[in-house]
Amino acid sequence: MGYRIEVRDRNLNRIGEIDTWLRLDFTVRFSEAGYWQLLIKDGTEQAKLIDKGGGIAIYQDGVDKPLLTGQVYEFQKYWTTQQHPDTGSVYIGGSCDNQLAFDRLAFPDPFLPVPEQYKGRDTRAARGPAGRAVWWELDKALGPGALADRRVPGVELGDGPMIGDEVSDSLRYDVIGPKILEWCKTKKVGYRFVWNPNTKKIELDIYTPRDLSKDVRFSTELGNLREYIYTLSSPKVTRAIVACQGEGSERYIYQKIDSASEAEWGVIKEAFVDRRDLAIKTDKATGKPVKANADMTDQEFQEALKAVEDAADTALKEGEKNGNFQIYPIDTPQCAFGRDYFVGDIVTVIADGTEYSDIVREVNITVDNDGAVDVQPKIGEQGSGEPLNLYRSVWEMREKLRKLEARL
Repeated sequence: MGYRIEVRDRNLNRIGEIDTWLRLDFTVRFSEAGYWQLLIKDGTEQAKLIDKGGGIAIYQDGVDKPLLTGQVYEFQKYWTTQQHPDTGSVYIGGSCDNQLAFDRLAFPDPFLPVPEQYKGRDTRAARGPAGRAVWWELDKALGPGALADRRVPGVELGDGPMIGDEVSDSLRYDVIGPKILEWCKTKKVGYRFVWNPNTKKIELDIYTPRDLSKDVRFSTELGNLREYIYTLSSPKVTRAIVACQGEGSERYIYQKIDSASEAEWGVIKEAFVDRRDLAIKTDKATGKPVKANADMTDQEFQEALKAVEDAADTALKEGEKNGNFQIYPIDTPQCAFGRDYFVGDIVTVIADGTEYSDIVREVNITVDNDGAVDVQPKIGEQGSGEPLNLYRSVWEMREKLRKLEARL
């Protein structure tokens, strides 16, 4: 499946096409800023098309909308004796147009300029259907509803769709991109900015992610799963010991035990949590927790007791047994990214007889000058820096495989 690159100038006019390059790398992300980088021979007419303030659109054969559009942010000259020793090459790179959301802050009062924010509210509530909330924040930060000096020329936001689950949040100088990404992950909504060369606009598309879990499936049997790895790890903490205020034998000590993990893995692993900021000590006569300060109210005491339990829970959660699932689908003539599924869609992976369905968060694509294409989707929280603990799913895979081997 082929790809082509169309080039725009800073005024969003289409000015040409690039069809000869040494290497093209780009990453498409769900409701995040993707990235693109092009390696091309320097000094050519095609290389000269891309200039500061301009950008590109990457199209896939047979797909009407571009997979990614974005502005150029970087030029890097590259010369070696092996590659174009006469003129050298140039790396040209940038972010996708979703970067617009990551370049803006959510002002407490978006109708006041920065020097006058003191006249408004300290924080601002964000409520309503997620699609409408995403649109509202972008409109007031960079669209027609923004202050004149914050508006981005050529951005077309359309109307705010009433889709997605309800948002209830507060904002105070949050970077808008990460904030609305939180909503997109949990509120059944997604968005992307896409340059339209016909309208000469960067258009906002807010949508409901598609559930393709029954139609787009990856497995070794289907030939579209290159590799999968699943790992079960024993817990790093099974007993959390929290210490509060009090001196010597009066210091209050609380312990919480993950008995199920200790029985399963046959390990005992203790962790000490210092919370001397909590005004609780031990009553030596009863062994019970009591107020460390006489002026402490009953409500403050109950809140401190709850904080002790929360500290123990946090330590056990951070050190709990872990299941990690890494999957590496590939494109085939029957199932290809862009044509058959896109970031934000829910797909299914089948490994060792266990089905796992989750959202396509990111896809990395490399296209070499000989036309070789490498497509690497990331499904769920894989590679996100916040990996989901899939212990139960991975355990079920292992058990099914163990039972199958026993029958054989």
